[in-house]
Amino acid sequence: MEPHGHVELYDTDFVQNGRAVTVLWASCTLFLGILEIVVLLQPAWVLGGEGSGQFGLYQVCEESDWGTECRGPPAALEALPPFQTAAGFMVGALLLVLFSLACIGLLWFCNSGTVFKLCAWLQISAASCQALGCILFPDGWDSAAVRPLCGYRSDRYELGTCSVHWAYILAILGIFDCLILSVLGFTLGKRHDALNPNEDKYPTK
Repeated sequence: MEPHGHVELYDTDFVQNGRAVTVLWASCTLFLGILEIVVLLQPAWVLGGEGSGQFGLYQVCEESDWGTECRGPPAALEALPPFQTAAGFMVGALLLVLFSLACIGLLWFCNSGTVFKLCAWLQISAASCQALGCILFPDGWDSAAVRPLCGYRSDRYELGTCSVHWAYILAILGIFDCLILSVLGFTLGKRHDALNPNEDKYPTK
């Protein structure tokens, strides 16, 4: 059995390192949330053939002699009809990421291990929602709203003359970011449960 002093020293080092990792985790989660907002709103998911335009979940933008003209539903933040389901999952993923970030404040009031595990589950759920959004997005490529950009050979899951653009790639990378952050959250939660004597091992006298 290890001496009590050695355990306390180990616990002190763990708490200090844990705080640094927590700040890193929170910073990465904040960055992911900002990235999610940019990806969600940018009409740069698919690039039209020969640079004729681009489109995303909310707008179709076409190049003309007068510049770039974007159009979408009349209501603010309303997704294009063929992409409404995909947009719903993407919005759900964004909200889950932001909620996991807000839960960081619970570290001052609740068991640290429980908070990290809660955040990890939220981020896994966000990854699942985002994956569904990315999978369902190509289902609307046969829409009359996007076919003028991609040619009439475009169909569901077939882009025709179009190509995948940077926002769609970032949306896919965001899935892996959520999964990595969730793994980190579970790891921190388990280590806090196992090694933090202030919460679990040593009762106060």
